[in-house]
Amino acid sequence: MTHAPGVTGTPDAQRLQAELQFVTELCEIVASNSELQPILDWIVHKTTGLLSADEGSIKLLAPEMAGSSVKTIIRRETPGLSSGSWPQAVSMSVMGFLLHRGEALASPDLPADPRFPGLRGGGGRVRAVLAVPLKVGNHITGMLAVTDAQPGREWTQHDAQLLAIVASNSAGVIEQARLRVEALEKQRLEEENRRMDRELEQARQIQMRLVPTEPLTVGPWRADGRVVPARMVGGDAFNYRELGEGRLGVSIADVSGKGVPAALLMANLQASLWAFCNGRRPIREAIRFINESVVRSAAGGKFITFFYGEIDPAAGTLSYVNAGHNFPMVRRRNGEVDVLREGGLPLGILEDADYEQGVVAFGPGESLMMYSDGLSEATDLGQNEFGEDRLRTLWGEHGARPPHEVIDLMLERISDFRGRASQSDDMTVVVVGARPA
Repeated sequence: MTHAPGVTGTPDAQRLQAELQFVTELCEIVASNSELQPILDWIVHKTTGLLSADEGSIKLLAPEMAGSSVKTIIRRETPGLSSGSWPQAVSMSVMGFLLHRGEALASPDLPADPRFPGLRGGGGRVRAVLAVPLKVGNHITGMLAVTDAQPGREWTQHDAQLLAIVASNSAGVIEQARLRVEALEKQRLEEENRRMDRELEQARQIQMRLVPTEPLTVGPWRADGRVVPARMVGGDAFNYRELGEGRLGVSIADVSGKGVPAALLMANLQASLWAFCNGRRPIREAIRFINESVVRSAAGGKFITFFYGEIDPAAGTLSYVNAGHNFPMVRRRNGEVDVLREGGLPLGILEDADYEQGVVAFGPGESLMMYSDGLSEATDLGQNEFGEDRLRTLWGEHGARPPHEVIDLMLERISDFRGRASQSDDMTVVVVGARPA
């Protein structure tokens, strides 16, 4: 019989008994654990003790990664030695040897071993090494190794046989445990995905209840809007309402975060909106009250970007506050575009935040567009953004059309730009316009 280099001697009765005990205990450990980690820990702990080594290690290979080590478990059995992974050069050299040769590696001093010239003078605490491949059928799935921090240990033939027996009994068990863990993880992920789908559907339903289902006509003015949710996410909302005396209130909002919590925070905003923005108080004061309400309701650092405007036909003005939202655009009769910047912080960030109110001229023949960042930040397969410049140009060229037509056109152009790229965020657009006098 030929022996691996570095292996000497004969077995003893105590070790034979230890082998039988290992196999028996391994079966018990597997039966009592549904997770892989405790089984690996036990194998390393037991193997290190059986061979009276300083350290034991299991390295598993991901089946799909062509020999790339993805997991290392180290357990020290000698007091005073600190735990840690092997140096990368040592790990790659030993694993490479096992993958190439498919047999045990026994070395009394790895850094001095002529088979590993690249480790000469290195190796750290890994000196004497005995390592065997873990095999399932003819496929190497990892390695099992024991090491001493001092050089000079002559590994016996029985040491090698014992480690090989441990490895042969462990490899199949580890593989089965790994497959079981993968199956459980897959089941957990499927259940989590179903839960998330239910939550997102709930959020979508909440979101759709928060937006008008029909356009609004007030005198010559007509308001229309559209939300195109991304994967049923409930992050955007808009609203419009007649305030009396021919005035029109319009809003758009985008809450940070997704799912039911975001949708519920948006619902809180919508409940506050018309209670405060009723045309009977300055807009900046109304937004300050709304912000205080959102601060009390927001959790986990959530906030809302928000724009609210009031159109007063008698005064020929649009008064507004922009709380951190994308700048709405006003198209003038000549096709020029102005942006509405005045305002302050997004809602929900600072309870005593103050807001500036802006006022611009606004009359028949002019139109207002409000939008969420899902439009301007829509990307194609090359991660190029549609951008505000394209949006502004498109609005300047086509903003004189009826609201529903320009909304359809914008969403169509963005869809064409995006191509086969997926929609990553809600897209919301609201247009208010009036026929020229």
